[in-house]
Amino acid sequence: MRVLKSILVPAALAALLAACGGSERVEDYVPTKLVAFGDELSVINSDGSKYGVNALKTNSTELDCATYPVWPQVVASGFGLVFPQCNSSGVLTTSAEMKAVAGAKVADVVSAVGAYQASTGFSRTTLVTLMAGQNDILEAYASWVAGTLTRDQAKAQVAALGRTLGTLVNTITASGSGGRVLYATPAHLGYSPFAASEVASSGSEDRRTMLKELTTSFVEAMRLAVANDGQYAALITGDELTVSMSDNTRLASYSLTNNTDVACTVTPLTSCTTATLVSGAASSGTTYLWAGAQVPGPNWQSRVGSAALNRARNNPF
Repeated sequence: MRVLKSILVPAALAALLAACGGSERVEDYVPTKLVAFGDELSVINSDGSKYGVNALKTNSTELDCATYPVWPQVVASGFGLVFPQCNSSGVLTTSAEMKAVAGAKVADVVSAVGAYQASTGFSRTTLVTLMAGQNDILEAYASWVAGTLTRDQAKAQVAALGRTLGTLVNTITASGSGGRVLYATPAHLGYSPFAASEVASSGSEDRRTMLKELTTSFVEAMRLAVANDGQYAALITGDELTVSMSDNTRLASYSLTNNTDVACTVTPLTSCTTATLVSGAASSGTTYLWAGAQVPGPNWQSRVGSAALNRARNNPF
């Protein structure tokens, strides 16, 4: 049986993920191109691999990159757009560009967007997906653990970077003359297996608390910085989705069996496939929230992507 390429977002969840929108749509928005910026949570590599669970073709070791899409891929597919990294037949016209880079921080994304604006530019029919911040949060957390930043300094550092990313959204849209942006908040690291391991190794619950505070500081600052009335940019709250999927009373509603452990048994995560999962993941990976200690799996990716696609179709872009 072929694995579903996308996991639909319940109507109630769509409201949770959506930011308030603007006026009603006058005509359907039809992008001619999609450009993805961000970190490993958005990446498709040249061989079709992703940072998470990679599907395999039936009775094969060959990757099936169309299954278990990353969230920008869900959006692109919904508009009939194709990334060259996932065009194995070579017969489709590629109309999506992958500018996300594993390990990227906010400063790297700002540079990538600036370079793209200078060389190509954005128009109304350019749809941009943007997610970053996770690596900045982890960097600030590591500095706090090491004692080089105080708690308040670490939170201020990520808040400043959140504002920078929010301002970048405004730069891309350029008061309506630029691209349209789907900007997503990162997964909430306070609920990650990494947070649990930090508590276990230190014996202090404050480690998890700090990861929660840093994620919240980044996300709140980013959201406040975006001049968004729904006409040019739309928010997808990946952090809130993480919190919701981490609620044990909601496991069944998300088709999950595990929201605390990692599904992948190998590193790097680009090598993780449906053949290298823990026994509880049932060779699919969609029943586990987390692929790796800091990286959510295809269930989360698909829901973020479906929510983003819904916003692009319904916002008055």
